[in-house]
Amino acid sequence: MIQNKYSDCSDEQLFDLLKLDDETAYQVLYERFFYILFAQAKRKVSSIEDAQDLTQDIFMNLWNKRDRINIEGKVINFLFASLRNSIINFYIKTKKQGEREELFQYFKVLYEETTSRTIHKNELERIIQNEIDALPLKMKQIYVLSRNQELSHKEIAELMAISEHTVKKQVANALKILKKKIHYVLFTTF
Repeated sequence: MIQNKYSDCSDEQLFDLLKLDDETAYQVLYERFFYILFAQAKRKVSSIEDAQDLTQDIFMNLWNKRDRINIEGKVINFLFASLRNSIINFYIKTKKQGEREELFQYFKVLYEETTSRTIHKNELERIIQNEIDALPLKMKQIYVLSRNQELSHKEIAELMAISEHTVKKQVANALKILKKKIHYVLFTTF
């Protein structure tokens, strides 16, 4: 009987009930939209597990932030926009992890080609950190926010009150400088 009451509610009515901590309204919304969003996520990411995680995260955030979320318009539009943003963030994070691994592999291979000794990971990290510390202050701040804090260019731009283009350029310049300097340090030190 209760399920019928909820199944007759519009998505927006269910969301209003959800904001009042109504778990059944949340469950009905979940059942209405999970597979629709999951199917969309599967089309956008290569892994079924990643698609499922992204979709689950949408609903976890919906419940956990229910008192702070204000939806203007259709609930389905909000959910699809949330999924789109999650997929974008997923790709950005995956790309950043790939860039860090690529940078590490670059220096690892470079060293292995120039010397028979083995660099300990801590020594390489110390060298990289010294070179990061030697960057111009603003460039270093942007680089650390981008690579260590994993903030997007947009987030950094907003935080530092500069343009996204400036952030992008500073990160690219920092990587270029670091590659050159660390390449030199590795050749002269080891």
